[in-house]
Amino acid sequence: MKEWKLTNKPWQVLAVSTLLLLTGCGSDEEKQINEQKAESSETQESENEGNGQKANDPSDVATSMEEILKEKPGEYAGNKYNKAVVHRALDEKNVQEQDSFQIYDSLLKLMAEGNNYEKHYEFFEGFDPSIQTAVSEMPGGMKLGEDGEVGINANVAILLDASGSMAQKIGGKTKMELAKEKVDEFVATLPEEANVMLRVYGHKGSNSDSDKELSCKSTEVVYDLKPYEEADFKASLGKFQPTGWTPLAHAISETKNEFNQAGNDGQNIMYVVSDGIETCDGDPVAAAKSLHDSNIKAVVNIIGFDVDSNGQSQLRSIAEAGGGQFETVDSADDFERVWKNERSRLWSEWFNWGNKNWSKVFNEQNEKSNKLFNQKTDFSNMIYDEKTRLNEAASYFQDQDQIDYDTRQEVSSLIDQRYNILDDYLDETYGGLKETVETEGDTLKEAIKAKEEEMKKKYKD
Repeated sequence: MKEWKLTNKPWQVLAVSTLLLLTGCGSDEEKQINEQKAESSETQESENEGNGQKANDPSDVATSMEEILKEKPGEYAGNKYNKAVVHRALDEKNVQEQDSFQIYDSLLKLMAEGNNYEKHYEFFEGFDPSIQTAVSEMPGGMKLGEDGEVGINANVAILLDASGSMAQKIGGKTKMELAKEKVDEFVATLPEEANVMLRVYGHKGSNSDSDKELSCKSTEVVYDLKPYEEADFKASLGKFQPTGWTPLAHAISETKNEFNQAGNDGQNIMYVVSDGIETCDGDPVAAAKSLHDSNIKAVVNIIGFDVDSNGQSQLRSIAEAGGGQFETVDSADDFERVWKNERSRLWSEWFNWGNKNWSKVFNEQNEKSNKLFNQKTDFSNMIYDEKTRLNEAASYFQDQDQIDYDTRQEVSSLIDQRYNILDDYLDETYGGLKETVETEGDTLKEAIKAKEEEMKKKYKD
């Protein structure tokens, strides 16, 4: 093989040296050019990042409601939009060499609503769809449970005079027999959820002076405060007979203690059946007032049975002090009339209660539904306008031969993707809130009406 050797001829040395020099210079110049191109590319990327997005980078396209809210509104967003003005702005752009992502980005910078959606977003995120209407506690201690069911929370105390005068007969029966019979009939019509108590007073000793002290201390609960049970209640009515004096004030005060011990937030109602005035030196007017003015929320109703005018005056004063009603009866028919009137009064109260509370719930439900619908309409119009404007601008680019059909379709796809993000958020959020408003409102209205009808049926003649 021929071996090449470097000669020491001067012209050969010069040629090789020149070649090496030129090669070195070319390499430096190319390196410098490449560095300049890199710097230019970095500068462009930096500028794009400063504008909030990297052009033609699919990863920068918003994919959630939260990302859209971070965007700055376009120059011609909202009320600033004017198609002619936007067209002039588009005419100043040259997008023939840009891809669909870059074109989409340019359109957003002109017309995107961005964080203009914030007011609608905050409304829906902060909206409370639960029904806040407080169901009134009339009549009979109504309350609303955590499950939305309307229930009864009432204590009804019957105070029955067992003094000796109740042994007198009217129409072949003693006052006591008539009173027991009508009390049992009335209590049987009370709501199943209500608690009932039967207290007697003056049922020990006799009505002689020698037994006054014993009789005036005698008051006893013969049916504990609990739901009505027919057999037990009838049995309790047979545990006493009329014998002694009339310690009415003492009986009222003791019943106040029973209500206190019950310790619920319902209504406490007292019905006193008596044929005479206080005979044990107590002050029943003061006792009734103390009960009514306390935090027990109690009322004292008095039924005077064959009472003279003096007795009627005192019993009426007791009822007034206790915030209740006074009725007087002289016969079995009168007794029936009193309880019938009481049932009619309660029927009317239940009717009024049902209509009043149903209307309150309906009004709140309707108000919240309208607010949601109006906000949904405004939001829906806003996202539809944004989509329409973006698509119109993309079509204008195509009409001006700035982009071809395929690119136009790609841009439209990005616009549709954005619209669907906004529309899906609206549909899901609005739908959930609306369903809660309707479900809670309808459930509560149905419970109110059901309870109203149930109770009216109990008190219907």
